[in-house]
Amino acid sequence: MKKLLIIVASLALSLSSFAAKVLPPEVKGRVTDTDGKPIAGVVVSDGIQVVLTDAEGKYCFPRIPEAYYVFISIPSEYEIPIRQGQPVFFKKLEDRPAYNFVLKPLKGGPEKDFNLFLMADPQCQWIWHVKRLRQEGIADIKAYARKCKGPDYAITLGDIAYSEGYRNTNYLLPVIRSEFEAAKVGMPVFQTIGNHDFEYPLTALEEGSPTISMRRNRYFEDTFGPANYSFNRGDAHIVSMFNVCFETFGHPGKYHGDFTDSQVTWLEKDLAAVPAGKLVILCVHIPFEGAVNKSPNMAKVLDILGARGNSRIVSGHTHTIKHIHYPNGVSEFVAGAMSGSWWWSKNCADGTPNGYAVWKISGNKVVSDIYKGQNFKDTYQMRIYRGDAEFGGEYEKFRLEHGGNTILVNVWNWDEGWRSKVYENGKLCGELEKMPLTGEYEAPYNGSKDWWAIGYNVGVVGRGHIQGSTRNNYCSKNYHMFKYVLKDPAAKIKVEVFDNSGRKFSCSKITTAEDYATLAERPKYPVEPSWEE
Repeated sequence: MKKLLIIVASLALSLSSFAAKVLPPEVKGRVTDTDGKPIAGVVVSDGIQVVLTDAEGKYCFPRIPEAYYVFISIPSEYEIPIRQGQPVFFKKLEDRPAYNFVLKPLKGGPEKDFNLFLMADPQCQWIWHVKRLRQEGIADIKAYARKCKGPDYAITLGDIAYSEGYRNTNYLLPVIRSEFEAAKVGMPVFQTIGNHDFEYPLTALEEGSPTISMRRNRYFEDTFGPANYSFNRGDAHIVSMFNVCFETFGHPGKYHGDFTDSQVTWLEKDLAAVPAGKLVILCVHIPFEGAVNKSPNMAKVLDILGARGNSRIVSGHTHTIKHIHYPNGVSEFVAGAMSGSWWWSKNCADGTPNGYAVWKISGNKVVSDIYKGQNFKDTYQMRIYRGDAEFGGEYEKFRLEHGGNTILVNVWNWDEGWRSKVYENGKLCGELEKMPLTGEYEAPYNGSKDWWAIGYNVGVVGRGHIQGSTRNNYCSKNYHMFKYVLKDPAAKIKVEVFDNSGRKFSCSKITTAEDYATLAERPKYPVEPSWEE
């Protein structure tokens, strides 16, 4: 009872402080270039209201209690402002007379071509996870960026940290922020918030904010900036929004993908200033697929994007790769995770290697895309193994039941329009057959999952078998698994796949359980507690 009275008193004190605090009546300022010239038509927002700067570069709108930042949508003609290694396009709302922004023009004007690096689920729970992120992920990105022609930009897709249950690990966000400095990555890195980047538990109102749910994402915003924002590069408009809807204030695991009404309204206002035909890329954490049938606002956003005629969605969350094409013309790319199977190996739960995607954008089109495995060559795009192979280890073993005359092929980034060829002894003999999706993992092991990867995660490491981990997290569905029945089971095999840009990838190596050694090259971690209730 005493504890309850303390909480109630704290809530009352917070409310009285909010009521007594007098906020400035308006938010105003000016946007200029480095020579002091005004910049007209710049989108300025507080996350709820959206206005454009006038001919003198000025803007003004009413101050509202819900607002936390004022920020701009950086125009394509100007550099991304960087401070302490991070993109800075926002100012925290305080008691000041004006909020001015200064932008430096790009030499040569807007970029016609650029590369966008998409980094899903870094998901660091421990400091040694951060070390692996630095050594395996960020180092690889910086090295690969040097090989890519054109300017480079990056954005994460949520779950930067990895809070487990009620144990907050978002204290790692500033540490990871340091790792994502532009000089260390080789490019500016923008951020998207995920379901593990919030703070728990929620016990009091935040002073200055009448909305209790806003308290959860303040730590993320104080570290990286607004949770909903946009910026422009070339002929592309890139939007980042949080789409995690918690169903209760008291349980971090009860959530679903959705937007609030005010978010939908903000997006409509933001896109109203974007010229027709411009490529729109919406970055979120939780995929739209499935959520659009349950969440009206997710469906509304999908309709808004479809009405523009040139929109894409990128998401993360599942630690698996999937390409989705909606009837209204919008496509969604669900990216594989930088952390893979939560840093327990070097592959995601669907067998895709830990990694990131790179989109080459020319004008208002994505002209090529590739999924790059961390510390692998970019030509490494598939895994082949025999249909009668045995995988696993001391915890569990899996004997496949497709037969020795069948090969199974996991093609990480397969999408509509891709083609395949299978050669036996140098002769073209056929093409890959897409396997029907299955969610089963018990015997018989003839489903469409990557059993080589499951054999390592579950059988060798023991995740999904012991230590309290959810089995399905390490036995995830695979949306890009293929098979081919050999005409000559003893033939020398070569598989070629061709992506939508015409690039060819080939593989002749037959992967076996002996290749688990490539996944075991990681620090010997102590046994980590599950932190479960």
